[in-house]
Amino acid sequence: MKQSAQTVESKESFIYKFSPATRKAMFSGIILILMFLAFAILKPSLFLSSGNLINIAQQVVTYSIIGYGLTFCLVCGGTDLSAGASMALSGIIVTTLLIHGVPLTLSILIALVFGIGMGILNGFSIEVLGVVPFIATLGTQWVFRGLANVLVDGKPIYTNTIPSQDVQQAFYILGGGRMPGGLPYSVLIAAGYGIILYFVLSKTRIGRQIYACGSNLEAAKLSGINAVGTRMFVYCVSGFSAAICGILVTSRISSAQPMAGQGYELEAIAAAVLGGVNNNGGEGTIINTIIGALMMGVLRNGLNLMGVSSFWQQIVIGIILVAACAMDVRRQKKNK
Repeated sequence: MKQSAQTVESKESFIYKFSPATRKAMFSGIILILMFLAFAILKPSLFLSSGNLINIAQQVVTYSIIGYGLTFCLVCGGTDLSAGASMALSGIIVTTLLIHGVPLTLSILIALVFGIGMGILNGFSIEVLGVVPFIATLGTQWVFRGLANVLVDGKPIYTNTIPSQDVQQAFYILGGGRMPGGLPYSVLIAAGYGIILYFVLSKTRIGRQIYACGSNLEAAKLSGINAVGTRMFVYCVSGFSAAICGILVTSRISSAQPMAGQGYELEAIAAAVLGGVNNNGGEGTIINTIIGALMMGVLRNGLNLMGVSSFWQQIVIGIILVAACAMDVRRQKKNK
């Protein structure tokens, strides 16, 4: 009995050597593996086909990239409900510029700058005007969505109206092109961008300041951290991420839709929380979000292959999300 108790204690001490975010990533990773195995057993020929696995990777790109920006917001104690609308507006901006003959590289850069500008507007509303993040970003969501509709009169615009065929093809490759093995370039872009943001959040001074602001904002201010600048930065990252996603999605579907990205911010928040990002701030990494995005992608894909209605899929994901949050709250209470 004594030896058994010592074994349990040693295992617990080993587990608790890791940070809370890492422990949650490990737990979520185990759930992801179990989900993958379950669908692989239930629908082996369909689920494990190379085409289906590539399809899952393509679906995860959207959750991941928007989720990266929202991870910064959540860790810092905020949120961004305007990310989906920012995505739509960025897609319309880049396509409109290309249609008017602006070079591809410059069009993309302008759309990305607009994404940062949308983040600055969110940060200004929250930090300068003093509006709470939920209301501020809900308001800018309507502003960005309205601008997207105004620019195109509520109608989609198509990339096949770009004057240059070469530009059309080059732009399509960004979101729709694939490597010789079939892996989409957008997956590589999402992976590379995720690695960069992982190091920014986990290994840099600004990353440590983000965690400090999310853990205890007043204490962060008293310790000399520029809380306003830090929180402005996270909203710029969120806007920039939404712009990247808007460009890639517009490229892949060959059209810019004013209603594109509707609800995507909620899906991305769900992915981040499922992966282990604390929605109260102070905990979480990009790895948590990637795992959560993969969970969402695998679950949706597997349920689709099993013929489950999209309405029931929403119910299942909602239940899982509430359960994940409830477990996190219970853990926090236990640690107090």
